[in-house]
Amino acid sequence: MGNKVSDIVFEKIEEKIFSGEWGPGTKIMSEPQLAKKLNVSRMSVREAIEKMAALGLLKKKRGEGTFVNELTPAVYFNSLIPMITLDQDNYLEILEYRLIVEVESAKLCAQRCSAETINELEKLYDLMVDFKEDSDKFAELDTNFHLKIAEGAQNTLIIKVNKILKNLLEYHQKTLYTNLGPSGGIKDHKNIIDAIKNKDQELSALFMRRHIERTIEDIKRLDY
Repeated sequence: MGNKVSDIVFEKIEEKIFSGEWGPGTKIMSEPQLAKKLNVSRMSVREAIEKMAALGLLKKKRGEGTFVNELTPAVYFNSLIPMITLDQDNYLEILEYRLIVEVESAKLCAQRCSAETINELEKLYDLMVDFKEDSDKFAELDTNFHLKIAEGAQNTLIIKVNKILKNLLEYHQKTLYTNLGPSGGIKDHKNIIDAIKNKDQELSALFMRRHIERTIEDIKRLDY
């Protein structure tokens, strides 16, 4: 019951912040005032505030009170992340998200990226080959490889969103490679790098699409 009430308190405060009623820098009511206003226990208010502080929506200042943070893209996305549970359906949703974003990112990277980005992609690929038997390390390198392509696309929103989702994507990759193994991913990544190096936008997009679609098919065959 306590958690349910604290979730309601969370939503009430979130509504005031996202609507702009409580703007950035606003000092919010004290815990006793909020508890009285919302007719809930102080513990429920405290739980909601702690959660909001952890997500970056609120900032607690010792001796001064609790204040609304600046609403950066990271804050908006952080408030969504706790709703994402990692079951099979969510793995497929993450892969669908990647299919939409990363195919176009690969195309933009082929068009815009610097020689330095290509060099860094090649270094990451070489390390992936070296660590192909270590699924955790391979997954970390794989995530960084895809984030590097996003950087090469030179679109600030894509870069920011991927950085926000980095931990989720990396956890997702580790689980995938624990179950699937990295072998197919190595060849796919080599094809993607070669197409980007040749500045072939369509081929870069095609190889990225094949890579993610193959993973979607693989995960559908897994028995969760």
